[in-house]
Amino acid sequence: MKFRSLLLLGAPGSGKGTQGQVLGQIPGFVHLSSGEFFRSLDPGSDVGKLFRQYSDRGQLVPDDFTIRVWQDHVQTLIASGRYRPSTDFLVLDGIPRNVNQLTQLSASLDILHVFHLSCPNREILIQRLAGRAHQGNRADDADPKVILQRIAIYEAETKPLLGAIPRERLHDIDADQMPYQVLRQILQALP
Repeated sequence: MKFRSLLLLGAPGSGKGTQGQVLGQIPGFVHLSSGEFFRSLDPGSDVGKLFRQYSDRGQLVPDDFTIRVWQDHVQTLIASGRYRPSTDFLVLDGIPRNVNQLTQLSASLDILHVFHLSCPNREILIQRLAGRAHQGNRADDADPKVILQRIAIYEAETKPLLGAIPRERLHDIDADQMPYQVLRQILQALP
């Protein structure tokens, strides 16, 4: 069985996490943020240490490692009853993060809609991330050099996913809007 999914795609600071959290509060939607499950790892564990080595430099964790941790997390959600694949939608936030991950996960995922949260004004992204660093205790968002590195990685590795998604499943949304306006556009695209 493939997991029915919605993918939130956009640069760091575009609002993927905000939209994912809101959607995750709606019965039948389970928000699955790769950043959240990586940050929830025990920092003293081998897996947690490896994640920190990459995130502290603003780099992406290797694909094989990411997919293994993600699959383990999904199985934990299923075992705990927090995710029911037969009825729930996964709201994917941060995975797949590149074309290789999309290919590797294609046997497990049925991505029905991709919401591209577009924010061409990079200054807005930087301001949002700097604000999030203070509000959410996110050290990875506090260093402007790390922020710019994360945006550059998004442009080089994640944005090409847009070309690998069937056009009829892709919804471009202006992420400069208020969060409720972005959410309205997402909900309007769903059947």
